[in-house]
Amino acid sequence: MQSISTENHKACELFAALKLLSPGTYLREGIDYIIQSKTGGLIILGDTPEILDSTEGGFQINCPYTPTRLYELAKMDGAIILSEDMKHIVRANVTLRTSPTIPSNETGLRHRSADKFAKQTEHIVLAVSRSRNTLTLYLKDQHYIFREGPTLLSGANQTMLVLTQYLKALQNAVTLLNWAELSGNVTLANVISAIQLCERVRRAEQELDLYRIELGTQAQSLQYVIPELTPEIESGLLIIKDYYHKRLRDASEAFKAVSDLDVHSLADQSNISEALGYSRDVRNTFEVLEPRGYRMLSQVPRIPFSIVENIVRKFKTLDRVNTATVNELEAVDGVGKTRAVAIKNTLAHMKSTSVQPEVLALSGFE
Repeated sequence: MQSISTENHKACELFAALKLLSPGTYLREGIDYIIQSKTGGLIILGDTPEILDSTEGGFQINCPYTPTRLYELAKMDGAIILSEDMKHIVRANVTLRTSPTIPSNETGLRHRSADKFAKQTEHIVLAVSRSRNTLTLYLKDQHYIFREGPTLLSGANQTMLVLTQYLKALQNAVTLLNWAELSGNVTLANVISAIQLCERVRRAEQELDLYRIELGTQAQSLQYVIPELTPEIESGLLIIKDYYHKRLRDASEAFKAVSDLDVHSLADQSNISEALGYSRDVRNTFEVLEPRGYRMLSQVPRIPFSIVENIVRKFKTLDRVNTATVNELEAVDGVGKTRAVAIKNTLAHMKSTSVQPEVLALSGFE
């Protein structure tokens, strides 16, 4: 589906870096040796000219990487440089030269050097604390402290349990929205509830992905099995695309405003209303909203999203699509007779099978 990009570039970079250090990887094995030995260590992933020019002293190694070699070389105080593909140890016991103008909130010498060097070179730097026996990853202006196995398993299982609850609440909210759309009674509260729950599902899934990366091969120990969530998350994004106020530039602006809300702000429906371009006074907003039709039309089998966009561009609202004739739909670029009939049949079936659902109490998620 081509709708709204949900990829945060910084988050994607961090997730990719964390995957290099998941338990079971060859690099993590060497790191674990260092952690177990309580010697500490400083490791740079990459041997670009900029990195090499920003170091001094140490030894030229240029040998294939193995976990035991990394562990032995970490006994020296200086940093270790691995090749870009992490298959070779390039240098060891080097001193990192960083600009004094680069800020850092780290206090320990090793972690402060790692933080500043990662910002300066924009490469991954790993710091293993001798005193705390922890692994910290630095990448540009981000850093991440890896957690211990028992803590990870407990947190992952708790997140999966919460995610299951969010999914049930989301399914009810979407069922209610379906009925409201097909009966022409959509309120802003209907829309906000569905978006709020979808965003909670999206965030919980992202948190769970982080746990899975950190657990690596241990992730199979998790107690729950969560289904594929892409349809639910895409549905929520299409709700935003259906209802963002025309005063906004586009749906991406609304999505960014929603995704930027912290967990406490997300709980306040007024903030979501404002993110969509509406008034903050949700309780006193009684206007009936008209969906553009992206979400419902995307449920028609075998219809590319580009054609859904053509239909919405032509008819503007779902109600006008519903009342359009087959010939009118057929005239839209890319639709044709077969798809026009499929659209009419699918929307008619949805309307005939839609019933007003019982509204579940969602107070636990407010």
